[in-house]
Amino acid sequence: MTADEATVLHRQDLDGGVVVLEMARPHRLNAISRQLATALVDALDGLATEQAARVVVLAGAGDRAFGAGIDIRELAAQTPPERDVQQRTMVRLQRTLSDYPRPTVAVVHGIAAGASLQLALHCDLLLVGPEARLGMPELGAGLPGLLGGWLLHTRGGPQLAADLLLGGRWLSGPEAVAAGLAARLVPLGEERATAVDVARQIAGYQPDALAATHAWLRRLRIGGAAPSFAEAIDAAGEVLHAANRRHPGERPR
Repeated sequence: MTADEATVLHRQDLDGGVVVLEMARPHRLNAISRQLATALVDALDGLATEQAARVVVLAGAGDRAFGAGIDIRELAAQTPPERDVQQRTMVRLQRTLSDYPRPTVAVVHGIAAGASLQLALHCDLLLVGPEARLGMPELGAGLPGLLGGWLLHTRGGPQLAADLLLGGRWLSGPEAVAAGLAARLVPLGEERATAVDVARQIAGYQPDALAATHAWLRRLRIGGAAPSFAEAIDAAGEVLHAANRRHPGERPR
């Protein structure tokens, strides 16, 4: 990570194999600039190859927002070719999170809007505080809500997707949990600490079993046609067979 990238993205390595990536543009409500998007892609790509990094927590700096979406001010000042680069970087970032080989936990306090909310929804677990506000206001900014629409449709259903994109609705933290977009509501002021505790619990699981379970959950969520129960049996059998081949007392790698 370069010195410039460090100004928009902070990395914190914690014990137990947990790494926190903090989007650090609080003066812009952590809106995603081209620099931040590039820094996130580079950091995630690097962590995917680090054996010690077992779980990634995605957070936003400051006490007002997880992220306000694409930086509209920067977008308005860009030339068409620059906007094309920004779009390709954002697509790459979303693909990276969607297919990420490590478990990811997003923690939202305050605003999570547009592209920032999309990043959170790509994570395996989304934790929200009581003052969280989740929305997809792209249409109001003259932007299509296609990727956001797909995520909302697959996570919460067609009516919720239409209500947020077309109806302009914002969800509170409790509403996001009730709608199935978030896993749990955590107490005010404890959002980051709770996310780290959850990440540490995940990181402590037996590696082979965790990797297989994580990959299976991802397949169920984004793989199109739902796998059959027979496929689940076969997948479980492969993992258990590998575990049975280890010498008693051998630590999994």
